[in-house]
Amino acid sequence: MQEARRPGLLELFFVSRRRPPALVAAQADQRLRFLVRHAYEHIPFYREHWRSAGFHPRDFRDHTDLPRIPPVDKELLVEAGDAVLDPRVPRQRFNLMTTSGTSGRAIRIARTISELRVTRRAILRTFVHAGLRPWHRVVTVASPWLHTRKGMVMNAIAKVRHLFPLLPLDEQIAILDRFQPLGVIGQTGGIYLLARELLRRGRTLPMRAVLPTGATLMDEMRQTIALAFAVEPRDMYGAIEVGPISMQCSHGNYHIDADRLAVEIVAPDGRPVPPGVPGQVVCTALHAHAMPFIRYRLLDIAALRTDTCGCGVRFPLMTAVQGRINDFLPTPNGELVSPHFFFHLFDHAERNPVRNWRLTQHSRVHLSYEYEPESGACPEEFERGMTLIRQRFGPTCRLDVQAVAHIPLTEAGKRRCIISKLRPTHAGLERAWIEGATSGSGNGKAAVVNGASPAEIGA
Repeated sequence: MQEARRPGLLELFFVSRRRPPALVAAQADQRLRFLVRHAYEHIPFYREHWRSAGFHPRDFRDHTDLPRIPPVDKELLVEAGDAVLDPRVPRQRFNLMTTSGTSGRAIRIARTISELRVTRRAILRTFVHAGLRPWHRVVTVASPWLHTRKGMVMNAIAKVRHLFPLLPLDEQIAILDRFQPLGVIGQTGGIYLLARELLRRGRTLPMRAVLPTGATLMDEMRQTIALAFAVEPRDMYGAIEVGPISMQCSHGNYHIDADRLAVEIVAPDGRPVPPGVPGQVVCTALHAHAMPFIRYRLLDIAALRTDTCGCGVRFPLMTAVQGRINDFLPTPNGELVSPHFFFHLFDHAERNPVRNWRLTQHSRVHLSYEYEPESGACPEEFERGMTLIRQRFGPTCRLDVQAVAHIPLTEAGKRRCIISKLRPTHAGLERAWIEGATSGSGNGKAAVVNGASPAEIGA
């Protein structure tokens, strides 16, 4: 079976997103058939994993047969080591990347240059659809690797500047003032902190486009970014393992990169859930052959949509990611609290008493809240927010509160506000979250407090 042709630059930019959905789906099915047979014949891990589950490529016809294939996750692929790689590809041809590990165990990803090109073109077209052009000056709020020699070369030849997240905010703003970019792209947390600092100083820096990625874009983050940069942010959802997954269009809808990925939303047992029902995101990268990602489980929760969008892009739609499974914290009685709860703790306050914060769940009965106090803030407003946490988690949960001079970023230069030291599947957390999201909040032990403000939740 011949591999389907990889999409070229012009096709990715101007054609694919406007093709009839049936044609895009047919091409994706062709690529899926090739990928499944390739993985069985040439990737030792997948051959053994599928044999043990009783799956054979002859059972696979198109995307409707994906549920026949057992899913994989980061832990399985890390444990498999080189067995996930195509042994026919010389090692010197691999481009190696590693995830940050902030959401769990880090994984090494191997890509050939042709595979990388497909991913890079997909990223570039998201910039174009957001209104940016190659001649526009752009700033990236980027990870440390962009300060390596390769990153410095990019600085020299492109109209790009990189803001290292560990730089003091004074220096980051000074770079923006000197460079005067038309776009800001990069880590959601870093862009949010930058926007907050601009507003604290009574400033705005109007942009043509702002594209945050790498973390769930909470409502409070979106509002802050929109005010600071005078443009609605276009959320980019993706993962280093599989590249861009979906992006917001001008109408605010999330379009799946259907010419590069097969995206499923599944229940904890790996079976698909109906459109509109939240579940875990599972991706298959159609063009990754050197190290395939087939039915790769991400720890993200979202839902598929069946409606269409009037923006002109005809790719299928999904909802915004509601959060990572391990960002939803279980209370002692088994209910799950959405990350939105913590981002809106001080909605009642005239002035936010906290500059930066980090909440850690050590166990179901132990939380700690570290924060950088905002100068001149009202102590009573801060204590009211802490009371909301205590009420929500109940009297059996201990809350340690500590004011600190500085909350450090992760080693990858990311801001993590919520840290769970429980495994995502701890005590059925994954199943409880998905079932709770399906049934709605307030339904027994699987209830999820999702998106409501603390004032609405109260005690």
